Amino acid sequence: MREPLWLPELPDAIESIQATSRAQLLRQVAETIARDIYSGEVQPQEVAVIGPGLDAIARYTLREILNSKGIPANSLHDQHPLASSALIRSLLTLLALIYPGLGRLLNRDTIAEMLVLLSQLPGSEGAAKQIDLVRAGLLTDYCFVPDLENPHLRPATTFDRWDRLGYQAAHAYSEILQWVETQKEQQQQRLIPSPVVLLDRAIQRFLYGGSHLPYDQIAALRELMETAQHYWEIASRLRQSGALEVPISDTVQSFIQLLKNGTITADPYPVRPLGKASQAVTLATIYQYRSDRCFHRRQFWLDAGSALWLTGGSGLFGAPLFLRDRADRPWTAADTLEANQKRLQRQVLDLLSRAGERVYLCHSDLAMNGQEQAGSLLPLVNAAVPHLFLTEA
Repeated sequence: MREPLWLPELPDAIESIQATSRAQLLRQVAETIARDIYSGEVQPQEVAVIGPGLDAIARYTLREILNSKGIPANSLHDQHPLASSALIRSLLTLLALIYPGLGRLLNRDTIAEMLVLLSQLPGSEGAAKQIDLVRAGLLTDYCFVPDLENPHLRPATTFDRWDRLGYQAAHAYSEILQWVETQKEQQQQRLIPSPVVLLDRAIQRFLYGGSHLPYDQIAALRELMETAQHYWEIASRLRQSGALEVPISDTVQSFIQLLKNGTITADPYPVRPLGKASQAVTLATIYQYRSDRCFHRRQFWLDAGSALWLTGGSGLFGAPLFLRDRADRPWTAADTLEANQKRLQRQVLDLLSRAGERVYLCHSDLAMNGQEQAGSLLPLVNAAVPHLFLTEA
């Protein structure tokens, strides 16, 4: 790295995975990880994917591909708003359907998403859906009645060609409809103590308690229940003291809007998966990986040709001006480049010391925005041993 124009032959323990587009690269990385795990060479908890900036697309793509192959993947210290989870949005849609006066919070997209996710069959992480996106769209177009005060779903027979939905989709929709109507009647009769009870019923009924879900979705459900419990404990105290005199529907509306605005972002307790859930592939940024002092047998350095390896993760703006050895000296562009290069060398040395067996330099010619990548680690990528990618993995 100090002499980029002259590189010795790298050891066989450092391999490169190269593709033209980033989408191809993400799939090749996931397929390589799955093949190594299936062959018994490594366990999922011994593999880490590290990048200078692991964006949401990369996290989602890697997690979905690995989960579809029965391999769990967890993001290290991943904090996103609860509403970013599709399961959480579906449960919030159920609340808006059952409590009156919440029609403004519903639209056709949220109803279709709810129908797809709440019709999943229990099993592995890649559970099958009884209602797919096309059928969910048809049911939403013909059976959902938007209304400010009383939004509701009509029977599937309202659709003239409802027989084309198929037995599984029609049966799953009728079960969802019947459950919603039953909860509405109980809510009107004041048989539901609080929305927390309703959320728990929905998780037990449609998600089978969440036992078959991957850890990240279980953590989101647990965080939702913890947030709802604290929220309604405070609401109950305010009602008892007379400080809160609004209908319960307005309180539910405020709760849903609070989550959709991204106000709640936290890690539920315990912050780390336990038991079999801990046996997962780790997805982390360079800063997260180093600060957590992780160690893995195999590391996949994502976007190795990106310029973010050099420029990303820099310190606070203007911080070098307060260094003692920089007194009375201006900070120039050359100083910035030198500081970035030194930090990059420290990062690479630290990451190599945390790899026990092999490092994969993963590079795509084109970045996510379509621009060509030519970062500081690109000479290392070209000098590394090309990894033999097998499509049947």
